[in-house]
Amino acid sequence: MGQSQSLSTEVEIQATPDVVRTIFSDFPRYKEWCKWTIEPVASGKKASELRANDRIKVNLDGMAFSPVVKQNSTDCFSWEGSLYGMFTGKHQFHFSPSTKNPGGTTAVQVEDFQGLLAFLMAPGWSFRQKTLDNWDAFFGDLKKEAEQTSR
Repeated sequence: MGQSQSLSTEVEIQATPDVVRTIFSDFPRYKEWCKWTIEPVASGKKASELRANDRIKVNLDGMAFSPVVKQNSTDCFSWEGSLYGMFTGKHQFHFSPSTKNPGGTTAVQVEDFQGLLAFLMAPGWSFRQKTLDNWDAFFGDLKKEAEQTSR
């Protein structure tokens, strides 16, 4: 069955969870503020209309795949994708009121990897660090956009 690995990162954003989630969910505007793209496979469908088992197209700064939405709520957006059954990832974004910055948001990304290639996400492997760097860059862009919008 293979191994399992988990990665996570978080950022504090000086904007309300509503503002952060609204910006996160505005997929067509991503090209204006970040290098990622997320879009529903069903044309014309908005992020707010995505439900469990809907397919999306994702490009995380060069890593492209078509996962399935698992959850789409006000505080969580998640998907699950697979690479030929050799590698499965369950990716989650969480948006919650900050306990550190009143009126702010704590945004968290978590991914649980399973399968024969999950070892690539183990500590010490460069793919793990590249993945975390990519996530941190996205969160930096999201933070900047949300904080500018909140001014």
